[in-house]
Amino acid sequence: MTFEEAKAKLLSRQDYVKKDGLSRVYACLGKLGNPQFKLKTVHVTGTNGKGSVCALFEACARAAGLKTGLFTSPHLVCMTERIRVDGVSVRPETFASLFEEALAAGPDLTFFELLTCMAFLHFAREGVQLAVIEVGIGGRWDTTNVLVKPELSVITSVDFDHMKYLGATLAEIASQKAGIIKQGGVCLAPVLQPEARAEVSREAGEKDAQCHFFAPEFEIVSRDWEHNRMTLRHRKTGETLPFGILGEAQVSNATLVWEGLAIMRGLGWPITKEHAAAGFAAARWPARFQVAKAGPEFGGAVFVVDGAHNAEAARAFARNWKASPFHSRPSAFVVGILQDKERRCILESLAPLCGRFVLTSPGTPRAADPCALADELAAIRPDADAEVQQDIGAALRSAASSGTVAVLGSFYLAGAALELLGAEGIPAAGR
Repeated sequence: MTFEEAKAKLLSRQDYVKKDGLSRVYACLGKLGNPQFKLKTVHVTGTNGKGSVCALFEACARAAGLKTGLFTSPHLVCMTERIRVDGVSVRPETFASLFEEALAAGPDLTFFELLTCMAFLHFAREGVQLAVIEVGIGGRWDTTNVLVKPELSVITSVDFDHMKYLGATLAEIASQKAGIIKQGGVCLAPVLQPEARAEVSREAGEKDAQCHFFAPEFEIVSRDWEHNRMTLRHRKTGETLPFGILGEAQVSNATLVWEGLAIMRGLGWPITKEHAAAGFAAARWPARFQVAKAGPEFGGAVFVVDGAHNAEAARAFARNWKASPFHSRPSAFVVGILQDKERRCILESLAPLCGRFVLTSPGTPRAADPCALADELAAIRPDADAEVQQDIGAALRSAASSGTVAVLGSFYLAGAALELLGAEGIPAAGR
């Protein structure tokens, strides 16, 4: 089977209905030799910040000389990005071979269930010393929750998203995310809203697990917008650290990783503060307020690409935008959102920031109609200049005439934009 054939078969399973429970996944993994039992892992869930936290843990472990695995979703450009060893995406031919094996062992599995089994199998075969695993949705019933006892279970944030699956209240959503906490394990989280914190504490108590809540221990000293970097200062020690991802939310993400690594050192992991500092400097995670200078096709415009796809992420983008030099420049926002997202909440955060919007489709059957988005925007901000371009390339070219462009609303859109722009930061393909 070729990579293109494997990809097509996988995509055809995106609409498969996931059945309650994980029994089919356990059965598939059993036929594959239970690779999940052979892995040391850090398991990460949360409404936002999962990818950045995973990238930071992986970069710090790699700086310590450990062989690392990284399983994340969604991908931006190529499906192989989801499974990486030592920062390099799995080779297309290996991806296809893994898919064939997983499909034979679990012929009724969904898109994400198969990918998870493939990742665990690949990491076990590669002899990965630490695998950093990102939850798909929620946690309690997520496919990745077949992990036995991670070194750390990390909750990055709790806010409203995927309410159809996770519940309508913060307490219900937090309960689902707290489901990754294991008996006798260790859980880390930021200082959550009281109702969310209560659920996480309750779950940890029932499982005799350690539970740590951390307020941000870092502050931003400076930002290098052009090179997508900033400098953090530790509030207690005064130590300054170069940091490879932009955004105010990163002070919380950095805290979770910094403190998580300290706990892991107590468990015998050889990841020093120096390794952590090196990992912070080396870490990159595209489509998180990523600044990209476009070529002649786009008139040399400056693009800011952000996957902000829910209300919390849109608010975070708004804070970053206001702190950036782009806020005072003529600009246009290219926006595409999926149908099942809180579209109005996202648009309400974006509408005050810009007077010109180009609404487009992220290029998936799940996309909201950009004409409907234009109508919703008009109801929120009638004076905004709203244009509809179904084609993403046309939307980017039109918006580029404003000189500065923000692209946001969906990781599907962000990935397509980065590919069209030829931006740096897309994971290297396996060789």
